[in-house]
Amino acid sequence: MNDSERIIKKTKKKFLVFTFVGVALIATLSISALFLHVKNVERQNTTHSIYTLINSQLDLLNKISLLSERYDDNVKVDLINKTNDEIKSLLKAITSSNIELKRILVSSDSDVSQEVRNVFKENKVSYQLELFEKTANDLLESNTLVAKDVKINIQYLSFSSRDGLGNILKVISKRLQNKLKKSLDIYYYMGFALVAFCVIQFFLTWGLVFRPLYSTVLEQHQKIIDAIFKAESASRSKTEFLANISHEIRTPMTAILGYADVLKRDSSDPEGKDDAVRIIDHNAHHLLALIDEILDLSKIEAGKFDYDNRRIDLEAFLNEVYSLINVKSQDKGVELIFTNNGEIPDQISCDPKRLKQVLYNLLGNAIKFTEKGFVELTVSYDKKDELLSFKIKDTGVGIGEDQKEKLFKPFSQGDTSVTRKFGGTGLGLVLSREIARGMGGDVSIVSSQKGVGTIMEATLDVGKSDKLDMVSDFSTNIIQDSDSAEVVIDETKLLNTKILVVDDAKENARLFKMYLTEAGADVTIANDGIQALEAANSQFFDVVLLDLQMPGKDGFQVIKELKESAFDKPVIALTAHAMAEEKAKTSQAGFSDHVTKPVKPNVLIGSVVKSLRGRSVL
Repeated sequence: MNDSERIIKKTKKKFLVFTFVGVALIATLSISALFLHVKNVERQNTTHSIYTLINSQLDLLNKISLLSERYDDNVKVDLINKTNDEIKSLLKAITSSNIELKRILVSSDSDVSQEVRNVFKENKVSYQLELFEKTANDLLESNTLVAKDVKINIQYLSFSSRDGLGNILKVISKRLQNKLKKSLDIYYYMGFALVAFCVIQFFLTWGLVFRPLYSTVLEQHQKIIDAIFKAESASRSKTEFLANISHEIRTPMTAILGYADVLKRDSSDPEGKDDAVRIIDHNAHHLLALIDEILDLSKIEAGKFDYDNRRIDLEAFLNEVYSLINVKSQDKGVELIFTNNGEIPDQISCDPKRLKQVLYNLLGNAIKFTEKGFVELTVSYDKKDELLSFKIKDTGVGIGEDQKEKLFKPFSQGDTSVTRKFGGTGLGLVLSREIARGMGGDVSIVSSQKGVGTIMEATLDVGKSDKLDMVSDFSTNIIQDSDSAEVVIDETKLLNTKILVVDDAKENARLFKMYLTEAGADVTIANDGIQALEAANSQFFDVVLLDLQMPGKDGFQVIKELKESAFDKPVIALTAHAMAEEKAKTSQAGFSDHVTKPVKPNVLIGSVVKSLRGRSVL
């Protein structure tokens, strides 16, 4: 399961958990708030109903008392009957109200109902109301009492009810009024509570649901950005690597194909043939080593890199390495020193081919980046860590801090610019470190300083010292190799044409000169941009063949300065870069043609002829 799937799964889980918790909390709070609200509404309705009924009874008692004032001996019978009917109607209303009040008090379990029930029970309110009703009805239906007597009795009954029962009802009404006020206060506070609850719900929803989702989305977005950045960075690195690998392959291929073409011809110069064979052999081995590096790195990344460990004589092995690498150091005029620090094992168990590959890469790099001085390999054995150490010290250009991070990354180099002075694919150190780690060791930069030099170290696990025979020193034997003379072929095809060939690869420059001289041209060679400008400003040339990737000043800088100095002759790009982007770039820079290495004689000569005629083949 990759990171994206894990994040998605984690996000789903978080969403479900936080959503469940959030919904549960919100539902709990909402139900609780609704329950409290319903209880308060019911309590208020009950209180209001009781309050209304009790006040209604008080009002009915007062009305009955007022109606009783109509009774008098002088009052007509019709008025007395009417008053009787009205009082009876009011008594029925009291009865109905009392029944409704009892029902509410019995059916409700609120604290208000409980309190009213207790007061009614203590003061026998219901009984007094019923007694008042019965007594009043009896007085009204009595035939023995005159109107005046009914009036006196009704008034006495009303006053006594109001003084006794009425006072009790007033007290209860007062209490109920206070209860209603408190209930209204609760409503008021409930409004604030609901507003606060909405705010709490918002923060709960944000904190438990949306904020985790927001954080997860941001995290996922950042991972996507990082992945895109890494992909773009890897793409750029691979593009640079492909450009460099193309250059590294095409450069020796130019020499191989060119000198193979020379050998096809009938030449009476045996020294020239020997030189051509040597150059082909050298460049073919370089190509083979390059292909091996790429394949080895692919095997390491696929986990299919094997080691063939066997017992070897360390002194003989180091002599062989010295003999192989000393040729390079002599060519550069750099002193090569092999020495030991303390006792080292006489024999070790390792894969000699792989160890030789590591040392050859490290020593080759040290020699390549050292113009003068020395390259020293010091062998030592650490008994504590049981590691054999190879320290390679040089007096070369050194490594900057910004370049150190790139050195051990596949498809990366310390310097990927077109003007880089030293070739290479950038795979050597990566491959060396992986091989060393596969043999229980490592490759690292011990120290480096710009302009002073670098110390690299390769370590190897060779086992415990008590099982090894130790020696205190060793000697090396130097195997010399001599240079061959340059090949000059004098044939005529391009007559009366002066050509400047600019290429930092001297063998290629010589080969191009042979091709063009054979065609009848007068050829001058320059091996870097500065030499090219000096030659172009001091001599007349009909055409310039200009390499793009050179130390000092690259081909683009050279053609720019040539144009600025009013040089109006054709300039042909002669490069190992064959990509469409490079061709478009050279066309835009003002090159008359783009010739890709390796190049055959007829192609090179054809490009010169067409450029001289003013025809671009781009």
